[in-house]
Amino acid sequence: MDCSTLVDLLLADGSLTALLPADPTGHKAVYQILSPQAELFPRLAVFETAREYTAWADDAPTLERTAYRIDIYARENVLRGVNAALHRCLSGNGFRRLAQVADDYLPDEAIYVKSVHYEYYEDLLQLEG
Repeated sequence: MDCSTLVDLLLADGSLTALLPADPTGHKAVYQILSPQAELFPRLAVFETAREYTAWADDAPTLERTAYRIDIYARENVLRGVNAALHRCLSGNGFRRLAQVADDYLPDEAIYVKSVHYEYYEDLLQLEG
């Protein structure tokens, strides 16, 4: 799974997107890497942090692990609710949480931020068949 597919998965989750505003075009605030709307809060930024093959058969990869970091940005401290909805969405779709950083506040920007890390294993043999 790549970042674009993960963003689409998050956008398809109604309980998560209900907590996020939409930009002027109607796109909910889930973005790959950067948001084109600098003042749209709360929002999610999705980053791929690692990709590796973890199992092999007959000199061909059979299992791929991808790790992601998702940053939650908000002007108000709504991080807990957004994080809970994010976790329900991802864990329900086969992701495993690796870590989460304590909530932080950036006083110069007046923004609350939380980073969470997930991994996803994809069976490459199922993709061929």
